[in-house]
Amino acid sequence: MSDHPTTDDAETESDPATARTGDGSAADAEAHRRRTIIRLLVGLGVGIPILVELATFVGLVEQSLFGDDGDGSGGGADGSGGGGDGGQPGGDRTPSDVGVGVDDELLPGTPQRETLSVASFRAGDDSWVLTLVASVENTGPEPYTIVFGPVTTENDRRVEGSSRPVTVASGETAQVTGTWQLPPGSRPGSVELRTAVDDAEPTAHEVELARIPVEGR
Repeated sequence: MSDHPTTDDAETESDPATARTGDGSAADAEAHRRRTIIRLLVGLGVGIPILVELATFVGLVEQSLFGDDGDGSGGGADGSGGGGDGGQPGGDRTPSDVGVGVDDELLPGTPQRETLSVASFRAGDDSWVLTLVASVENTGPEPYTIVFGPVTTENDRRVEGSSRPVTVASGETAQVTGTWQLPPGSRPGSVELRTAVDDAEPTAHEVELARIPVEGR
């Protein structure tokens, strides 16, 4: 008998190698698939936070450029920039909305000009004395009468003062003065102005006052 293996024996001996090669290919494919899944998961983990940050950044830019409405109106319900009746910077606010101070117009809604020229607040032992002086220019065609009324303190106490009515002829300028004695520690919050054109009944106007420094403390 010959010692050489037959053809069938040779094929049988090579089968295990073939099987091992097939198993290796399957293992490589499975490893490749797992690596692909891991890469996708890592990409999602990095990409999603970036997208969130980008969306937040875009929103902040839009809000900065266009305001809360997104139409550049500045937030007012009527597109006027926060209310008010026009013309004033900082959201169309009139001087009375923020408190009238020296050199501000007391009644911007009247044809005449009533400008606060003096605001003095002096502390004393028994009372704190408030003095207000307004320069009045009558730009209207008829005589204009003006007088200071009571002052309302910041704690809502109403204090009568001393003020004489002043009548200003058309085209003329005059001054009206008022003084009030407030309880020590009280601060003025607003003052009433009473005005009348010609022989008409006086109209009362409540004017918010800006913070007046206390002297003599």
